[in-house]
Amino acid sequence: MPKLRLFVIFLCLFLAACSNNQNMTFEDINRQLDEAAGTENNLWFVPANFSVSLFDIKYENHKFVYTWTFTFHEKFYQKLLITKPKIYYRLLFPKEVSNILKVEQSDYFQLEPIEPNGKRKYAVEIPLIIDNELTDEEIELLRNNLNYSLMIYNDNFEPIINRDISIYSKDTTIYFD
Repeated sequence: MPKLRLFVIFLCLFLAACSNNQNMTFEDINRQLDEAAGTENNLWFVPANFSVSLFDIKYENHKFVYTWTFTFHEKFYQKLLITKPKIYYRLLFPKEVSNILKVEQSDYFQLEPIEPNGKRKYAVEIPLIIDNELTDEEIELLRNNLNYSLMIYNDNFEPIINRDISIYSKDTTIYFD
């Protein structure tokens, strides 16, 4: 065991000596990571950089309204304020839901403009009007225990991320610091 500790210490010293910048701070490391990641929208959502706080499904008069509430991580919010990208959402339905609704996905919906007042919590409402009458059993199936996928797209409607959400979604934030 002492040999292993000695090896680990020498390995750490060797790795530290290989660095060309002896005065790296956490800010420098974060800046380098940001530069390496680029500013493309498709890289911003990996990791997610937002937390899901609510996914709700309401049904009334042949209309479903899917509401997804989320909060942006502070650093990601600042990037959105500067670049003002167009971000679109689309809900992909589970197979069981798709069979009932006769549709595989919702239309595209755009996120409201990012406000410079520090508001980081946003909600996306996705309405879906259906023609046929649903039974109580079908409505319960649509509302409970099924996982939906939320697709996020850039301004060219290219997929950025696919995020599984359900009515049981909790704060699943992945932070980058």
